[in-house]
Amino acid sequence: MDKQILSRAAIIAGLAIAPALLTSSAEALSFVKTQAIGEQSTSSLIGLRVENAAGDKLGDINYLVLDNAGKVSTAVIGVGGFLGVGEKNVGVPFNEIKFSEKNGNTVAVLDASKDNLSSAPNYVWTEGSATKKSELDSTKQASETPAPNSTSSQPQ
Repeated sequence: MDKQILSRAAIIAGLAIAPALLTSSAEALSFVKTQAIGEQSTSSLIGLRVENAAGDKLGDINYLVLDNAGKVSTAVIGVGGFLGVGEKNVGVPFNEIKFSEKNGNTVAVLDASKDNLSSAPNYVWTEGSATKKSELDSTKQASETPAPNSTSSQPQ
């Protein structure tokens, strides 16, 4: 009988504590209600026309690359080609791009010429990200490290 009462008391105590545990983890999470002044969504930049100060079209923003801190580090601009055919991607530091209004539309302005971008190297995508690279390096290192007390399996 005492075991039964203790079991019920433990279950009731557990049920009483569980909502508090769930609440405390939800309370630790913060939420953002709206964007701050000066912030914009990355989707509003993808496809944005890129011009130089003279108003010559240089290309369009195809991708935005984030650094490990989650900040945009690089804008990948599609230059040359026609309707995406023959276009090459050129990476430029995001902080070199300025934004302005032209005829009611936002445009990205880059201090460059068409020749600068057409002679620039292609932007090369690597294995995902630094995080992915770190995981690959760890896996590679683990596979190259022999297990302790292991013997060679090479034929003699």
